[in-house]
Amino acid sequence: MALGPRQIVATICPELSSSPSLDDYLVMAVELTDRGFFGKVAPYAIAYRACHLFAITGDGNSGDPSVGTQQIASIKEGDISTTFATNAKSESKSDVGGLDTTKYGKMLLGLIKSRPTLGVNTAGLI
Repeated sequence: MALGPRQIVATICPELSSSPSLDDYLVMAVELTDRGFFGKVAPYAIAYRACHLFAITGDGNSGDPSVGTQQIASIKEGDISTTFATNAKSESKSDVGGLDTTKYGKMLLGLIKSRPTLGVNTAGLI
């Protein structure tokens, strides 16, 4: 039996699964995801995108959209200081639309890369 996006979200992102906004995130993810491109793995693409949107909007991080989306470059103990790494990859020619900023977006990128393109430009899918 194939899993649906709601079941996948429940497995990989329980915070979103229990959120009253779950349906809204799933609707947004469906609207932003080309199901024809993903074929039978479209439920995974939809679930990954919904979780990614949840994480970047702050709902998955106590209202702070920066928490959990950036890598820490350095931490200093004396006078407590944290420096976040800039995301040079997103600013390069290989722009991936910010999907590389969350673990769910990275899962979606992996799924995109695993799909045969048959010479089709996939830039618009990200």
